[in-house]
Amino acid sequence: MSNNSQNEIIRSSVSIEGHTLFIDHPAELASRPGPIWMFIHGIAVTSAFWEPLMPAHFRDNTPWLSVSLPVHSPSSGPTDFSQKHVTPDLFNTLNGAVLDQLASGRDVMVVGHSTGGFAGLCLALVRPEQVRGVVSVGGFADGQWIGLEGDMQLMARKEKLGFFGPTALRITSWLTTRWPWLHARAASMFAYNKRAFLTDTPSKGALRVMRRDARLQNHEQLIAFFAGIRDVDIWDQVGQIKQPVLVLTGDHDPVISLKKTLRLAKELPKGNLLLYPNVGHMVMSERREDFWRDIISWQTTLFSKGQS
Repeated sequence: MSNNSQNEIIRSSVSIEGHTLFIDHPAELASRPGPIWMFIHGIAVTSAFWEPLMPAHFRDNTPWLSVSLPVHSPSSGPTDFSQKHVTPDLFNTLNGAVLDQLASGRDVMVVGHSTGGFAGLCLALVRPEQVRGVVSVGGFADGQWIGLEGDMQLMARKEKLGFFGPTALRITSWLTTRWPWLHARAASMFAYNKRAFLTDTPSKGALRVMRRDARLQNHEQLIAFFAGIRDVDIWDQVGQIKQPVLVLTGDHDPVISLKKTLRLAKELPKGNLLLYPNVGHMVMSERREDFWRDIISWQTTLFSKGQS
């Protein structure tokens, strides 16, 4: 959170259909001119993740908000939340409520990482008059992940390790949120340039707030989310997304296959591909300065061409 009262970062919430969703944003969001940047984090992260990574001038002057994924601490869901509830409609209902409360009448550009990128594509489909562009950072159109995170999905679904799968996820979550060095090294498994990830000071701050919020996580709901996200699929609707989409990722992403990333960029009517060499799933940390330069430049070009 910012210590400058003029640029104070606050946490708001929306409640709908048994969910309470938290959003971090500048206190004076409404008075900042221009399109609102809507950031959505990836699985097992937190709404506080994006702010430490932002360039100071961007954080203190641009209208932005950072939205939690459903049931990700400190957000919560209904007591009967299960994997069957993880659908595009869930993301659209909650994120639509956020836009109605904090961005009514404003143009929005969504920047989503991984599952957040999927949520951004879903929102673009149902809010074409407001969502003017999407940056999909290691995002996807279906939840069939590969590598370690794919294994974690199968563990949540008891398809790997059987009934011990969810228990293993609970134990791992508890351990990594208590020991910073272990958490950092676990998170670095999703980076290709691990040294860049582990030595980046803003990324260390992002990991710190992740641990803070994750210590309050309802593990049963998060495990249900892990299990359910594997079933989402909007490939048959990708061609209906008419807004410009920047598909941005590393060429060594261990979570989303390069084949699917290339397919996504190709099937989007206004898709643009930006592929970072020797980078994994954590683009915003492995190439942080380049990442911000490129998405700000893309947004500036997007709106200067009259897309708003």
